[in-house]
Amino acid sequence: MDITKTLLPYSGSWMSVHYNKIFHPNFCHICKKTTEIISSTTCDRCSSISYCSKDHKNLHFPQHREICIAIEKFLKNNPQYLTRRSTYDELLEAQGEFYLSVIQDLRRIPENYEKQMFTFAKLCFICHQQTGLYSCKKCLSIDYCLEHKEEFEQHHKQISCNLLILWLNLELSNVQYESTASLSLKFIKFPDNDMRPFDKMAKFIEEYVQDKKGVWNVLDYIYTDYVSGPLSVYYGMSQAELSDILLTRSISIIHIIKAEAVERNGLPAWEILLHLFPNIKVLIVVLVGTDLQFEFSTQEICPRCNYNKKKFIYECCCMLYSDYMANPMYGRADLIVGFQVFETVLWDEYLRIMQSQKCPVLLTIPIESTSLTEIAEIQKVLGRDVCPVINIKNKFRSLRPYRDLKYIYYRNSFVIVFKTLKNTTSVTESSS
Repeated sequence: MDITKTLLPYSGSWMSVHYNKIFHPNFCHICKKTTEIISSTTCDRCSSISYCSKDHKNLHFPQHREICIAIEKFLKNNPQYLTRRSTYDELLEAQGEFYLSVIQDLRRIPENYEKQMFTFAKLCFICHQQTGLYSCKKCLSIDYCLEHKEEFEQHHKQISCNLLILWLNLELSNVQYESTASLSLKFIKFPDNDMRPFDKMAKFIEEYVQDKKGVWNVLDYIYTDYVSGPLSVYYGMSQAELSDILLTRSISIIHIIKAEAVERNGLPAWEILLHLFPNIKVLIVVLVGTDLQFEFSTQEICPRCNYNKKKFIYECCCMLYSDYMANPMYGRADLIVGFQVFETVLWDEYLRIMQSQKCPVLLTIPIESTSLTEIAEIQKVLGRDVCPVINIKNKFRSLRPYRDLKYIYYRNSFVIVFKTLKNTTSVTESSS
């Protein structure tokens, strides 16, 4: 079955630890049956979440109650919110105010699916009103009002139905695979004696990950999220002509700032660097992020790396990067990496801390149009002489699509590399 053309049935458990991993307005929140094939009911207080039956609605209400009350309160105080029409920028501003109001009343960190209730809210693709809507019957993930049906059909090609079907299939499948998908032993034969060439992500997956070359399944797309990290480092450092920093060291320490679950789940993939940079005998990867759990361990590696007496040590630190710098376990980085970290809270502080490390910094972004803006923001904080060596399209971006309110994007689509964040002038290479 082609997972870019047909929605797969949800086969995960009906336990809250699983069904609460994802929200979709056109699916029963518990069993993930589509509202296209069931007689659905929405929450009669907040109208933000769907169920296939009163039983499932009642089952979820104890978990839903707090945010439901907060949403209901905001909508009562702002009765025009759902019916107002707006530009995309106005929508983002209004939704931000809505979200902040709800969070203040919630008085706790929202669950991921609760955040998605805002990110994936039903709204007309053209005018952004949130009432009187109809959904695309193929992808079920984009909506329109009757007045804008014709214009919607013309614009819907901007977000391909097939991409949205793939996105939804991966989101539903990730509920089952996220905690169990492992890259362990995937790289026993990587690279083999007759190394098969790869010059982009799809080629790498086909040559070294897929069981049947050219046949893409759910896990293949999820794996691209994981291997995109180390392969982006390999590609970015090579293109910036800074590979010697890793090639010449027997012990290499890489700090990954603002690390999240995708970085933790993909840790085994970093063994790739032991193969691509054969002089590295000990690879130490430090994940620093407030959503992590504290860990310190040695990662299982392939028999070849074991035979060559290599080691892969990882550390997960549940803290801010500034706190890690004062941690007794701190080790100075040979390379600092930030995946999708722009616009993060305390970004100015992060920049100054990275500057103090006096080592290369590799950053990624999902959208090309923001790269020059982000570089300008860095220069605003650290000085105009802080220039990247490269700012280029990443051939090893993830192939797993993500979406926000209206648009599809991919992790690590563009890579920016600084030789250092100290004030040293460099010529920026930019290519598409």
